[in-house]
Amino acid sequence: MKTLTPKQKIVLQAIKKFFSENGKMPTIRELKDENTKLGLKFKSLRSVFLYLNALEEKGFIKRSSKSKGIELKNYAKKSFIDVPVLGMANAGSPTFFAEQNIEGYLKVSKALLRNKEVFAVRVFGDSMNLSKINGKKIKEDDLILVDHKVKDFKNGDRVLTVIDGLATVKLFKKISQKMIGLFPESTNKRHQPIYLTPSDDFIINGKVIDVLTA
Repeated sequence: MKTLTPKQKIVLQAIKKFFSENGKMPTIRELKDENTKLGLKFKSLRSVFLYLNALEEKGFIKRSSKSKGIELKNYAKKSFIDVPVLGMANAGSPTFFAEQNIEGYLKVSKALLRNKEVFAVRVFGDSMNLSKINGKKIKEDDLILVDHKVKDFKNGDRVLTVIDGLATVKLFKKISQKMIGLFPESTNKRHQPIYLTPSDDFIINGKVIDVLTA
C-alpha cells in the first residue's frame, strides 16, 4: 500500500469520520462538506473525485457506481444497524394505539444485536418498572428493542402485544392450551394481569431483547 500525501490523508480521515458518526458512507457532496470541516476546501466536486481516484489507486478504498459507493479497505464493515422506531407502547393497560408509522431510526451497534430485523418502541407507564432485560429495568420513556422474528414464546419472556389495536408490554406466561397471561412487574399495585384466549383480538409482535435508557 502506497504512502498518502497530507491532503489525501485528510480526505481518508473525512471518509472514516463521516462513517463513524453516521454508520454509512458519504455522498460526494457530503464528503466535500466533511473535508471543509477538516480544513480542506474543494472548489468543485470534480476535485473530490480526483482524490477518491488517488485513494483507490493506492489501495485505501474501493469504489462502485452507487451514489455512496465507497468501501474502506482493511476497515471494519458497517458496525451499526438502523433500527426503526415505531410509535409508543404502554407499560400498563393497553391505552396507546399501535402506530406502524416510522418515527425515526436509532443507530445501534451490531455487537448489541444478533438479529437485524429489530424495531424499537418507546415505553409509557410504570407497569414494568421492576422488569429487567440484560440487567436494565424498563422505565417510562425508555426505548425497548423488539425482536419480531421470535414466535416461540416462553414463560418469563417480556413481549410486545397489540390487543384490539392497542400496544402493551408485559411478561408472558402460558396458563393452559387455551389461555395466556400477560403480567405486570411493577411497584405500582394497581396494575393487573391480562388474560387472553385464541378468540381474542390480539397479536404478540415480538420479544423484548434490550432496553435503551432514556
